[in-house]
Amino acid sequence: MNAQGPIFIDQFGTGPGRPGGPGPNDPIGVWWKDGWLGRMELWRAFWVCFVAGHGIVGGVGFGLMIVSMVVGFAFDPGSLDTGITGLVAGVVVLVAAYSIFAVWASIGVWRCADNCFDKRWGMVARVVMIFYGTCLVLPFAPWLIGRSS
Repeated sequence: MNAQGPIFIDQFGTGPGRPGGPGPNDPIGVWWKDGWLGRMELWRAFWVCFVAGHGIVGGVGFGLMIVSMVVGFAFDPGSLDTGITGLVAGVVVLVAAYSIFAVWASIGVWRCADNCFDKRWGMVARVVMIFYGTCLVLPFAPWLIGRSS
């Protein structure tokens, strides 16, 4: 008898080493990586990661802003400057986290747009991502136009 256990031969290509699938050190179920690589269903990428993710990032960010403002007031209760400094620190963290999330979520939805039964929903998702990206860049348009001339 051999001390080595049974050998699995991946006859149908469904195991963890398949092309385009997760590698041997990449466990199935790492949702943020599956979304980024376009291996997630479109409905999950759009509704769970994009739509619900905005609520989570916004809620945690605004909560962080309030906590940082209260901590600022705790250092010097008689000064308004410390509370505002804490609030600004919370805003900086929120903007950084939201920027990273916005890039990840929009690229994830774009890449997962083909992972649906009705391909029209993939086109709708890509149009929504173009509109979303335009809305993110539009507030900076006067600054960008003013810099070019």
